Amino acid sequence: MSTNVITVYDINRVRPPKAPARDDVQDPHFVPAPCQVACPVGTDAPSYIGFIWEEKYAEAFEAITATNPFSSICGRVCDAPCEPACRRADSDGPIAIRNLKRYVMDKLGNDHHLPPVHVTRKETVGIVGAGPAGLTAAQDLAEAGFEVHVYEMMDKPGGMMVWGIPGFRLPPGIIAEDMKRLFKHCPGIHLHCGVTLGKDVTLDELKQRHAAVLMTIGSWWGKPMVIPGETHKNVIDGVGFLRRINAGERPTLPEKVIVVGGGDVAMDACRAALRMPGVKEVKVVYRRGPKEIPARKEELHQAILENIEVIYNTQPVEVVDKGGAIALRCVETRMGQPGPDGRRKPETVPGSERDIDCGMVIMAVGQKAESAELDAKGLMAGDRVKTDWNSMRTEDPKVFAAGDGAFGGSTIVMAMMHGHRAAHYVKSFLDGIAEPLPYRTPYRTRRVPAAQDINWEVFPRREQKFNGLGENPSSFPEIETTYNDVTAKEEAARCYRCDAETGSSDYSVKTREDIFVMARTPVTDIKTQAAILEKRLKPKANPFPENHHASFDDLVLLPANLSRLVIDPYRDACNTATDIAGKVKLEIPVIAAGLDALPAEAKNGLGQALSTVGSAYLTREPLPHSKAPWLQLLEPGDTPNPGAVGQVYVMPQGFRPFKIAKQPGMITGLVANSHDLDKAIPFALEHDLEMMVLDGSSGIAGEWPELKGYPDFGVLRDAMRIVRKMNREEDIDFVYFGGVRSGTDVAKCIGLGAKAGAIGLTLGMALGGEMVPGGIAFFGDRTDAERADGAASIINAMSAEASIMARCTGKTDVRNIEPEDLRAITLASSRAFGIPLAGQKRGTVIEAAE
Repeated sequence: MSTNVITVYDINRVRPPKAPARDDVQDPHFVPAPCQVACPVGTDAPSYIGFIWEEKYAEAFEAITATNPFSSICGRVCDAPCEPACRRADSDGPIAIRNLKRYVMDKLGNDHHLPPVHVTRKETVGIVGAGPAGLTAAQDLAEAGFEVHVYEMMDKPGGMMVWGIPGFRLPPGIIAEDMKRLFKHCPGIHLHCGVTLGKDVTLDELKQRHAAVLMTIGSWWGKPMVIPGETHKNVIDGVGFLRRINAGERPTLPEKVIVVGGGDVAMDACRAALRMPGVKEVKVVYRRGPKEIPARKEELHQAILENIEVIYNTQPVEVVDKGGAIALRCVETRMGQPGPDGRRKPETVPGSERDIDCGMVIMAVGQKAESAELDAKGLMAGDRVKTDWNSMRTEDPKVFAAGDGAFGGSTIVMAMMHGHRAAHYVKSFLDGIAEPLPYRTPYRTRRVPAAQDINWEVFPRREQKFNGLGENPSSFPEIETTYNDVTAKEEAARCYRCDAETGSSDYSVKTREDIFVMARTPVTDIKTQAAILEKRLKPKANPFPENHHASFDDLVLLPANLSRLVIDPYRDACNTATDIAGKVKLEIPVIAAGLDALPAEAKNGLGQALSTVGSAYLTREPLPHSKAPWLQLLEPGDTPNPGAVGQVYVMPQGFRPFKIAKQPGMITGLVANSHDLDKAIPFALEHDLEMMVLDGSSGIAGEWPELKGYPDFGVLRDAMRIVRKMNREEDIDFVYFGGVRSGTDVAKCIGLGAKAGAIGLTLGMALGGEMVPGGIAFFGDRTDAERADGAASIINAMSAEASIMARCTGKTDVRNIEPEDLRAITLASSRAFGIPLAGQKRGTVIEAAE
């Protein structure tokens, strides 16, 4: 093994990383590039391209293999959906992303290996089918600590990668390279070859052996066209033909061969047939036009370079036996209206029938899955395994399915995505999660400088050398030659680095595109250049329109002047610790609240985070595995939990007096909104309650209450007026909830009279939530450790920011921030907070009634 191997840790969705992964996704300037979004497994193409220009090949290898267990294979035969998505495609051609992957893998792939992962779980998983979907799922589950047994009916793993792609495109040694790396990385994967489902092992036996079973049986059989004469001995199916070829056969075929179809199998079949002994002419018949053919454009172009003729708009209707020879009888087609799949359906042209003479017809019109065993169990739906995409589960609760056999023919990279997705749901099932977060392809990045080649703009796309048939076609010499070092660097330099978006006027995707257009626009074309400049110089919208609502942003903290400055706040330490009623110590003046709608996976991360940052939380139920103080949110009549440090009562229908059973040694508190204060505060003081949560949201016990409307900041203003008027300001601690997003907001809460600020929505976002209509959506693309890190980071950042605000006001303790340290900058905020507006008469406060 090479001595410069870098340590690679898993960064995907099924297990916490054992050490920090190469992931800088928290960079404020990172946005997933279009190429990464287009990749079904989220390959970090911009980073590995950047590393190639830097000549950091080990780092590029890490970025490539992080989510792709078949990187060497994909470097040659991936359909590369990333390339059409490349922003440079609209100018002088997309970055050759796949070719650059091949360059790195050819350079390092045979020598670099991932560190081994070991079995840590008692459950085992059985997987039927060792194709790209099954083996990708096996790797993810092995990385999660499971022992995995893979059952394969053929004599070697790989599925259609081995048996469906000819060696001139994918040499066997490249396949072996990926397989060796996979099994060395995951010694907990046990491969059982020559085992057929229903013959050598039954589904019931697999269910007895394993805690879960995943079906990745593939679409192994060719579909018939169901036309007269197709049972002729010289009519064969494309996938069966490719299997024979990849098994080593080189049969002598008739001089003229016709391949029916326009997909990947058709392209491989026609090019393989051309290399067989006896073949002089190969034609492809496709029922739609050249714009509709699904084959990858590069493969189609290469087939044409090899003198394969493509006959478009032609539909076979019969195979005619002419005694020793055959003909394919066809009709001409024209494109009709779009069908259910959105593709226009071909219609036959009357009177256009004709015969195309040939010696063999290869049907490549589709593939299907077959399994008598699963069919007998009621798990097949026609030619596919009956599977729910949202859970990857079959009707048998212990059986999952993925890949072509479940969802129809696809590509290698799409099948790998199925494997990642299936592993996510299998692991959730084995973890006992009844409703797991939905799977989503994760996007990761690495901090890599943009290439500094001064010719990056003028370099044309670099193509690999095309070798064609070669001198001995039936030996399947490889059709392309890998880049050399110079070509690879020049191609890598072309990348726009769309992942390095800053959102600023000096370096953004839109700005780069404008610069590119302007650089290629003649100076005489004033109209185009003026249009671009006009777009850049548009004035921003008024930040304070007439309907402007109050916001924490409209309050400013005043810097200390020399007459008040008795210490040096920039040198002395600033205390951020506080407490609730002297019983709950907080290292940070922040508590978590309004989070009862969190899914289980996010609660795990929040519990871990709160245990480490010295904060507390207010929820109905305790967080799992959390050592942080828990304030139980409950309604009158609910049973207090002895595991809580306090009980905080909430009445969603409005405050009414109730009988309180205070628990010895525990805090007792109350939630109140603006409408309840006149009754709730006297009630709380009369019953010696230690704390009150001032709810400025639509209801702290609801689902994401901070999203239901604008915060009511008046609850904090009015609560302080009431207790001051009663001269009871020191007798109860306030915590404010509603719209708190930052440490500056927390400092302002304290200045307004609260002991701490409560945050909900902010933590939800830090835990991986994304804003959607009506709430927040969570996805299974983060581990518990990543969620915990996000939550802990935001709370620690808020503490540091609150500390800075205190220092700016001349304080060494956050708790010493006072209302006098605040000024409002809008009428709305002055009314909402009761804080003076700059420019008003001295001592004047704009009352809410105004």
